[in-house]
Amino acid sequence: MRRLRLWTAVLIVWLIFFFNVERINSPINIRFYTYIFVALLVAVTLALPRLQRTSFLILLVTSISLFLGFRVFMERGYWYDNLFTGFALPITVTQVSAIIITGLLARQIQYGLQEFESVIANITFGYVGRLPRPFSEGQGPMYREVKRARRYHRPLAVIALKVDERDINVVLPQMVKEVQQAMMRQYVLAGIARILDNNIHDFETIALRDNNFILVLPEITGEEADQIAQKLQGAVKENLKIQLQVGTANFPGEAMTFESLVEMALKNAHQPDQIFTTTSIQIAAPQNLKDIRL
Repeated sequence: MRRLRLWTAVLIVWLIFFFNVERINSPINIRFYTYIFVALLVAVTLALPRLQRTSFLILLVTSISLFLGFRVFMERGYWYDNLFTGFALPITVTQVSAIIITGLLARQIQYGLQEFESVIANITFGYVGRLPRPFSEGQGPMYREVKRARRYHRPLAVIALKVDERDINVVLPQMVKEVQQAMMRQYVLAGIARILDNNIHDFETIALRDNNFILVLPEITGEEADQIAQKLQGAVKENLKIQLQVGTANFPGEAMTFESLVEMALKNAHQPDQIFTTTSIQIAAPQNLKDIRL
C-alpha cells in the first residue's frame, strides 16, 4: 500500500511538472496534443487492467509510434515536420521522454493496484474458503446422479439453501472495502461454501445458482435430507450468524427430473415463521468480523 501511494504521488508530481514545463523553460514549444496524449495514456493504462498482460515494451513502442505518426500528420508543411533533424529534434526527444516516463509511472501504479487486489482476495478467500462452481457449470455431475438414481431405482435428495441479499451485511476489514464493496456477497457465500465443504463429502455435487446453493445427495432419502438440512443450518448459525432458508425435494417421491427436483427444493424454502416439513432458522447478520468463526 505504501508503494502504491508513493507511485501515485510521483505520477501526480510528474504530471504537474510536465504540464508546466513550458513555463519553466520557455524555448520548449510542446504542442497541445502532446498533453492530451499523455493524459489519455494515463487514463487508458489505469482503466484497462487487461493491458497488463501485454508486454510493456510493445505498449510503449505502439504508443510512441501512434504519437509520432499523429504528429507528422498534424505538423505536415511546418518547419518541424521532420522529427529528428534541426530544431525539431529537442521537441521530439522531450515528447517521447514524456510518454516513456508517464507510461512507466502509470504501469507501476497498475502493478500496485493489481497486487493490492490480489492480496485482498487471498486474505478474504483464504480465510473463508472457495466458492463452488456456478450452477451452469456444476449441474452436469448433479444431472448424472439423478440419471443414476432413476436407472437403478435408488433414493436421492436435493437441498436448496437460499441466502437473502439483505443478510449479506458483514462488516469487512477496511482494506476490503477500499477494493470493492461488492466483495461482501462473495465473502458470505464463500463462508457458507466452506461449511458445506466440511460437512458434505462430495463437493462436486454442490453448485451456486444466484444466491442459492444447490446440493444433490445420492442415496439420501427425504427424511435423511431434512436431518442434513438441519445440520447445515446449525453449522451456518454457529459460524456465520446468517439466516438460511432451506428446502428439500426427494426422488422419486416428489419429482422425477433434475430440473423438477431443483425447482421443488427452491419452492419449499420458506421463511422460518411458517410451518412446513423443512426447518429454517432465522439468525441476525453479524455486526463485526469477530463474530465469524470458521
